[in-house]
Amino acid sequence: MMKLVIPVISLETGGTRFIYQLANEMVDKGHNVEIVLPEKAAMAWPLKAKITRVKELTADTIPPGDFILPNFYLTVFPAWESKKGRVVRLSLGYEPLWVEEKKALASYLIDAPIISLSQWHRQLILQGTGRNSTVIPGGVDSTVFRPFPKKSLSTGRLTIAYILRSKEHGYTWKGSDDFWEACRQLAESVPTFDVQVVTPEGAGYHASHPYPYKIVEAATDSEMAGFYAQSDIFVSTSYFESFSMPLLEAMACGTAVVTTDNGGNRDYVKNGENCLLVPPSDIKQLTLALAHLLTQEKERNKLAQTGLQFVQSWTWRHSADKLEALLYQLART
Repeated sequence: MMKLVIPVISLETGGTRFIYQLANEMVDKGHNVEIVLPEKAAMAWPLKAKITRVKELTADTIPPGDFILPNFYLTVFPAWESKKGRVVRLSLGYEPLWVEEKKALASYLIDAPIISLSQWHRQLILQGTGRNSTVIPGGVDSTVFRPFPKKSLSTGRLTIAYILRSKEHGYTWKGSDDFWEACRQLAESVPTFDVQVVTPEGAGYHASHPYPYKIVEAATDSEMAGFYAQSDIFVSTSYFESFSMPLLEAMACGTAVVTTDNGGNRDYVKNGENCLLVPPSDIKQLTLALAHLLTQEKERNKLAQTGLQFVQSWTWRHSADKLEALLYQLART
């Protein structure tokens, strides 16, 4: 049994999902996991690990363990300076892409092994720092994310689902303007479809609505599963992602996926098999792909079925097995 300490800034949206899932899986595998986070930090999901709240994350407040797994660059230095366990740098995204502070890059240059989430992410870190990393991919919980009847069966109108991340909150790489412009163009050739969005930061879309949309409240995983599953097509328009879990979640819910080639999804997307893949910020290609799936029921159902079958092997247990193997290997050296 190993004692793992994971210091985090918060556990609310997006990539920190990875930490929550791995922590729970490692507890299920019999390891002792302690999550350390600031007093006021948000926590969106139920954790099986021990939770320790501290005034602030410093070398003094980080507890001892066999391994300390800092993730966001701000957690790396307190972990490293604590000298209370072997540090393994978990990268949920290569921060120097969007953080100008020198510390972001420096957090990759300490003498600690690095974990990345995809081959593209690994390559990015390698190019930026000259340092290699071990890829541990994300997964999906197919007991939660599973198919439900589509809304379109009763309404006769197909639904496109989209996660709207707010540019005001710094999410400039999510391509939301591209999505709205594609909807506007799409409406000229395929007039009958609905758009439903989930807004994690409460983001609204204000620029003279190019297409009407409905906001769905989805605070829990099962509500998110309903959001994906009731839709006919799920769209992602990011310019870059280190992994991109929503695509796997949508596949697990039996929904056809249209996604940009964002780098981190290359390890699992197969164009024309389990999704339709378009170049980032190419609104024309995006519009064509959506029009194709809205009008070709057979093709849409085929992608949804293949995606559903494909995703069954992408489990969080598989991710945790890889993490455990890496840590045992490091413990021997």
